[in-house]
Order: sequence, then structure tokens, then C-alpha cells
Amino acid sequence: MNFSITTKKIAANTIYQLLGKGVSLSITVLATAIITRAYGKFGYGEFSLMQAWPALFFIIADFGLNAIAVKDLAEDWSKASKYFANLLALRLFLSGILITVSAIALVFFPYSQGLQLGIFLSLLLILTQALYATLNVFFQVKHRYDLSTIGYVGGYLIILASILLLSYSKADVMWVSFSYVAGGMLTFFLNLFFIKRLGVSISLKWDPKTVKYLLLSSLPLGLMFIFSQINFKGDSILLSVLPLPKKFGLSAEESVGIYNLPFKIFEVALVLPTFFMNSVYPVLVTHMNEGRQRLKDTFSRSIKFLFFFGLMAGIFGILFAQLAVNILGGAEFMRSIVVLQILMSGVVLYFVTQPISWLIVTLGKQSYLPGIYLIGALLNLFLNIIFIPAYSFYASAIITHISELIVLIMLIIALKKAWKAKYA
Repeated sequence: MNFSITTKKIAANTIYQLLGKGVSLSITVLATAIITRAYGKFGYGEFSLMQAWPALFFIIADFGLNAIAVKDLAEDWSKASKYFANLLALRLFLSGILITVSAIALVFFPYSQGLQLGIFLSLLLILTQALYATLNVFFQVKHRYDLSTIGYVGGYLIILASILLLSYSKADVMWVSFSYVAGGMLTFFLNLFFIKRLGVSISLKWDPKTVKYLLLSSLPLGLMFIFSQINFKGDSILLSVLPLPKKFGLSAEESVGIYNLPFKIFEVALVLPTFFMNSVYPVLVTHMNEGRQRLKDTFSRSIKFLFFFGLMAGIFGILFAQLAVNILGGAEFMRSIVVLQILMSGVVLYFVTQPISWLIVTLGKQSYLPGIYLIGALLNLFLNIIFIPAYSFYASAIITHISELIVLIMLIIALKKAWKAKYA
């Protein structure tokens, strides 16, 4: 593949994803400002928990299936229609299990009846996210994120319209959260129409052998995603149930709101490495087949690019933290400023771990990843349980970076081992 053509494809598809995220981010900023002002710290804290519960399982519903499917379809597109039916069947099955288990677990948490109902309704986001991920396989392989972006933006426009209407009418915050389910379903149906244009036949005829192959092949990545998500999202749940320092004078819901506002901004910063690697991963697979040096050059350029922009994002985030919090949350969220500065100070770590992880997958050594992320998740949970009662959300922000740094060190060691095994 010609270098300039490859670069253009990566750039174009990254830009399409960023454009979509730019629209969704603008809507998220507006929605957050509306919700924080219409419902206050307590209401926004409840909304955050309604979103945090399903978000904990988003990447688990993916279970690494996309990585395996993209790798296979990049080598043989004729399997596209067959993979659609089997991926859809697997995702529906996994989503059903996750929603059921989450709903049962929810009963044992000390939440109000209204909050429990709101979380239960929002658990359907697990399904909509799984459907979105299923269709993105085909856009990723064909480098047609322009089509995916149209569906994504369409869903977010529905979300914004719903939030404006519901907030104006003072509807319960649970319905504000549920509007994301409606937006997700619209995105799915739009993108379903678009993949037909790519030549994918829509079929529900699944094959047990293919399902078994996909499930077993994705198991290491699936476990990695589970542990990674616990590492990344578990602190919000712990903040809602652990005892908190009385000196802050905040309830559990308010503390979650104070933490989740800056964490949303932090997550926005992470879309660049995510979208960039979505575009680069199929190229890494192709370049590995073309030779060692070709793969090495592509990876080197990718990680240098992400490291530089990670540093820039961190500096920018620290400098403009107060402005961002003032715009999104207002005077009630002043404590969020320091939390955001802590989070953005370590954002470069996440820009670097992504390309290393995907190179390990490209080399066929994804079995190294579950153990690494399990250690990171256990460390994160252990430290949060110890330090949240004394330092609340400030501890969670710092611990997020500590666990990611440990993960990065282990990933570097694993990559050296994987590279040596492939090219020794």
C-alpha cells in the first residue's frame, strides 16, 4: 500500500471520527450545562450514576470481537455478510447477560427507588452501544467512517432535542438519561442502512462454528476490556457506596457529580488516540504482512504522533480547567477544577498505552493483555477502597493515573517479548 495513500486514509478516517465527536461533544457540553443548572449537583450526580452503570459494561459487550473481525475481514472481505449475522447474535447474547446481571446486582446497592429505576432504564445503553460497535466493524475495514459519523451525529441530535424538551418540562432526570437510548437506536438504524451500501447483506442466520471461533479468539481481548473498564469506571461506583470524608460536606450523589463532570472532559481528550488507532489498526495488520520494517515504521510514527498530542492535551487541559468547569457546571462545581487538572496532568499515559496494546494484538499476542489489565484493575480498586474514605474524588483522580502507569510499564515489557517472539 502506497505510503501517501495510507496516510491519507488514516488522516481522513480519523478526521471523520473527530468531526462526529466534535458534534457530539458540543451537544454533550450543552446537555451537561442544561442538566447541571436544571437539576443541580444532586440531580447531576444521579444522572451520572445512571450513565456510569451501563458505561461500565460498554466495552465488555464489545468483548474484543471487533478486533478479531477487523483483522479477518481486512484479509478476506467476502466473509462480511457471514460475520454480520454472527457478530450481531453474539452481541445480543452478551448484552442480554450484562443487562440481566447488572439489574440483579443493582438491587443490592443502597440507592433510592427512583435512582434504581433510572439506572435500570439506562442499562439499555449496553444494547445500543453493542449494536453501534457491531456495525462499526464494517466501516473500519472499508475506511468509511464518514458514513458511521452521519449515523452517530443523527443519534446525538435526537438526544439534544430530548434533553431540551425534558429539562424544560422538568421531567424526572431518569428520562433525560433514557434519551441516550433513543439516540442510540436511531444511530443503529441509520448505520444499518449505510452498511448495505458497502455490500453487506443483512442476515440473521448465524453459524455456531463461527460464533465459537469469534468468542474463543476474542477471549483474551474480552478479558482485557473487562479489567480495563473496571480500572477506568469502577471509581464512580465506589464513590457512590463507600463512606466519604465529612469535611467536604457532600453526599454520595454530589461527590459522584463533582467527579464525573471533569471525568467527562478527560474522556473527551481520549477520543483522539481511540479514533486514531481505529484508523491505524487495519493498516498495522496489512503492514505486518508486508514486513517487519514496514510495521515498525508505521508504529513508530503513530506513537510519536500520539505522544506529542498527549502532551499538548495535558497542558491545554490544565491551563483551561477552570474555564471548562465554569462553562459546564457553574459555581456549584468549583471542586471539579482541581480534579480536572489532576486528570489532565496524566492524560499522555493513555495516548501511549493504546498504540502499544494494539501492536501487541497485531502481533497475535493478545493473550498477554488480560493479566496486565487485571493487575491494573485490582490495584485501582484496592487503592480506591483505602483512600476514598479519606480523600474522596481527589484520591480517585490520582489513583487512575497510578494504575495506568503500572499498566504502561507492563505493556512495554510485553511488547518487547511479543516482538522478539515474532521476529527473533
